[in-house]
Amino acid sequence: MIKQMEMNTRVAKAFVWSAIVLVAGLIVAQGFLMHFVPGIDPSFSAEQVRQHFIDRRFEIQIGSILQIISWSFWATWGIVITVFIRKMERGYPFLTYASIALVGGGSVFFLLIPMTWAVCAFRAPEMAPQIIQFANDWVWFDWLFTWPPFSIWFFVIAAAIFNDHNVPTIYPRWVAYLNVWCGMLIFPAALIAFFHKGPFAYNGIGAFWFPVVMFFGEIVVMIVVSMRVINEQAAKLQAEAEAGEATPTNAPTPVAGA
Repeated sequence: MIKQMEMNTRVAKAFVWSAIVLVAGLIVAQGFLMHFVPGIDPSFSAEQVRQHFIDRRFEIQIGSILQIISWSFWATWGIVITVFIRKMERGYPFLTYASIALVGGGSVFFLLIPMTWAVCAFRAPEMAPQIIQFANDWVWFDWLFTWPPFSIWFFVIAAAIFNDHNVPTIYPRWVAYLNVWCGMLIFPAALIAFFHKGPFAYNGIGAFWFPVVMFFGEIVVMIVVSMRVINEQAAKLQAEAEAGEATPTNAPTPVAGA
């Protein structure tokens, strides 16, 4: 029993580490290789966008491979949170199933991003500039305009923590407030539909940098706190197992004739 618990703890920690791989892969691939942090200026002409894909074609191809691998870990990371949501939730697991659906949907959005960039780089020399421009716009709308499912997931996490029946609670309550605020503060990403220039364009400080800092800030905090939760839960299960082994299971045999 204890051996199985230790194995589960290792798997849980590996899944948390997969989130670190996700963040690191994104920085290396999209930041250093592809030069897409932030994105190409949306006011650029179609030919300027196409030229970026031609000039950095190999880097974008390699970066797309690294990124599609990294984004795949969103599902393993989301499972860690979902398992703890189930442990916090009583009765019908509405929040748990909502978490599963939102994490799965988010994985689809993420995988479409590097796939589209890879296609653009694959055909960049012969593709019409307007097509590449459209595809690049599509990626950034996929990146930012799809904020609602992630915002709702943060709210689901918060709701689970607020309603946690465990004593003490699995996650501290301040983590719930953090998720509520991050869920609300990534809203400016929706404004990219209206602006080609300025802070609310998809390369601007308001619609890109601010939501991205909120989003990945939440992930980094949840990584640290979740690792601590895993250690606490493992210690709790270990103590319960040892207490169970120390408790006598058989009553003393009465003496005949007593």
